[in-house]
Amino acid sequence: MMENIKLNNFVFMSNYFEPFITCESKYNETTQEYELFIINANKHFSNITGVPNSEIINKKFTEICPSTKTSIFDWPLIITNAAMTSDYKIIEQYFDCFNKFLKLFIFGYDKGIFHIIIQDITNKKQLNRIMLEKNRQIEYLVEDMRSKNDKDSLTGLYNYQFVLDSLDTSIRNYNEEHIEFSLLLIDFLNFRKINLNFGFKLADKLLEEIAECIMTNTRKIDVSCRYSGDKFLIVYNNVNTDIAKILIDRLKKTLKKTIILFDGSEILFNGSMIDYSGQTKEQLIIELEENVKKSKLLGPGVIL
Repeated sequence: MMENIKLNNFVFMSNYFEPFITCESKYNETTQEYELFIINANKHFSNITGVPNSEIINKKFTEICPSTKTSIFDWPLIITNAAMTSDYKIIEQYFDCFNKFLKLFIFGYDKGIFHIIIQDITNKKQLNRIMLEKNRQIEYLVEDMRSKNDKDSLTGLYNYQFVLDSLDTSIRNYNEEHIEFSLLLIDFLNFRKINLNFGFKLADKLLEEIAECIMTNTRKIDVSCRYSGDKFLIVYNNVNTDIAKILIDRLKKTLKKTIILFDGSEILFNGSMIDYSGQTKEQLIIELEENVKKSKLLGPGVIL
């Protein structure tokens, strides 16, 4: 009860001082995608968009922010899922379309309609971002010098040792800024048979295609590696569980659609996804490996 009172007071005050919008989510049967409409907004919302509210009301989110159509994030789906699955959900993420770091408080879902309070936390993150950018410039120079040692010679992805080193940065960002991240380990199942039936050259070609598929379905801030043989590891940085699952589902669909074996069959794989919650690097790897073994007991295509 006390939490509800605090939330109601926060909503009341935020409606005066913070950008506040009411959205309606509709499922488009033709495109099989969710569309997000802005049906109400207070005067502060234009500070976020840079567009008068008169040009926003009853418009789709993708019309207000056309760049989201090509974004790796399906924001209408992410926001709708957050509203439907929780009474009160917080998403903190950088939005390219607004060039701002925003904190979304999503609540009050009822028959497709819900509310969002938006806090612009760009200034709060700005100093840290500048420091990160400077560090990245230095890291880029260092990386350029050692890239041959850090990359897998066949696939062009990072090697396992590099990802282990990068996990130190992800863990530090989590501890200092609570920047969440998730890991995905994928084990492809067909390669022993492929090597026997088609030879190593064709198997290597298939590994290159898988790596290309992974690279085109991850972001610059993510880190992908050839974990070993026919296993691949991805570190999804700055994502919560919901967003990580959407990114992984997109990768699964792309792999099944793109990677076709030489006999015309689909590539088979199992995997494991976990969120970081204070584990050591060693514990993360052990947990991933154990979950992959469990997923294989449930049949091909399962990611636990």
